[in-house]
Amino acid sequence: MTALGLVVVLLAGFWLVSGGDRPTTKVGVDGRTVWVGGRRPTVGTALAAARVRPRDGVLLSVVTHRVIDVHASPAEVFLDDAPTQVGQRVRAGDRIVVKDGPDATEKIVSRRVQGLGPGLPPVEDRIWISAGGTEEAQVGERSGEIVSRSGTSAAAEAAHFETGMVVALSFDDGPDPRWTPTILQILKDENVKATFCTIGYLAQRHPELVKAEFDAGHTLCDHSMHHILNLPARPHPQIIDEVDQAADVIRNISGENPLFYRPPGGNLNQDIIDTAHQRGLRVLKWGVDPKDYTKPPAPVILARIEAKVGPGAVILMHDGGGDRSQTVSMLRQLIDDLKRRGFTFYNWQ
Repeated sequence: MTALGLVVVLLAGFWLVSGGDRPTTKVGVDGRTVWVGGRRPTVGTALAAARVRPRDGVLLSVVTHRVIDVHASPAEVFLDDAPTQVGQRVRAGDRIVVKDGPDATEKIVSRRVQGLGPGLPPVEDRIWISAGGTEEAQVGERSGEIVSRSGTSAAAEAAHFETGMVVALSFDDGPDPRWTPTILQILKDENVKATFCTIGYLAQRHPELVKAEFDAGHTLCDHSMHHILNLPARPHPQIIDEVDQAADVIRNISGENPLFYRPPGGNLNQDIIDTAHQRGLRVLKWGVDPKDYTKPPAPVILARIEAKVGPGAVILMHDGGGDRSQTVSMLRQLIDDLKRRGFTFYNWQ
C-alpha cells in the first residue's frame, strides 16, 4: 500500500471511530452561517456550534431590583420561522433564530400591610405593643417590597412596651426535624404560642415544619437565608438577598409575610434595619439569652432564664443549629414555672 493510500485509510478509520461528526450540514443561526457535525444534527447542536445560548428573561423586584425568577420569560427558538425545540433535527439550509426572553420588573399591587404605628423603636428587644393595625400600601406583587404606604393606619395609638406579667418565647435556627416537632407538641400541650425565627434554606428543606408552626398559630420570623453572622460587613446586595430571600421562602410556604426579621447573632447595622423595614418587617432581638446554643445542661438553661425573666421579656432559645435536647428537656418545666409565677405568654400573631 502506498503512503497516500495508508493516509486515506487512517483518515477514514478516524472518521468512523469518531462517529462521522465532521461539520457537514450548513445552517443559519441568527443570520450567521454555521457548519454542524453529526449524522443527526439538531437545533441544539447548531446553537452549540454557533456558541449561542438562549437566555430566559428575569423578573426583578420593584424596589431593590433583585432577581425573583430567573426563568420568568422563557427564550424562544424558531426554525424556519416556526417555534421549535432544541431536539428538533435540522437540515442543510435551515434558518434558526433565537429570541431571548425580556427582563421585566414585577407588578405593583395594592395590599394591606402591618402598620408600624408611631413610637415603635427600630429594633425591639422586648415586647412592644404596636397599635399600628394595618394600612394600605403599594407593594411588589411577588416580592412584597413596599413602594409606599398610605400613612393612614387603622389605629393611631402610640406603641408602648409591655409592663405586665407577660413574656414571649422565641426559637431560632430551625426548623429541625429532630427538635421542632417536639417543641411544637409541648407548646400545644401547654396552650402556649411562640415565635419561630427560621433560616431560609432550612425552611426550604423542611417546609412542612414551617407550615405546622404557622397552622398552630405561632408567629413566623425571618432569620436570614443562610445565617451569616458577619452580615453587617457584607455588601448591600447580599444583605438584601439574605433578608428578602428568607422572607420569600416563608411567604411561599405560609401565604403570608413574616412579621419580624431577627439578625443572626444579633448583629445589625443601619443597612440591615432599613432593608428589613423596606420589606415591611419589624426587627426583633431579645432580652433574655440563656446561651442554650452552647449546650449547657437543662437545669442551667432553666436557671439562667428564670433569673433574668421579667415583665415584657423576649426569651431567646433554639430549635435548630445543633443538639437541642437540653433545651427541649427543660421547656415544659420552664413554661409551668413561669405560669406559677403569674406570667402569660405573648403572641404577635
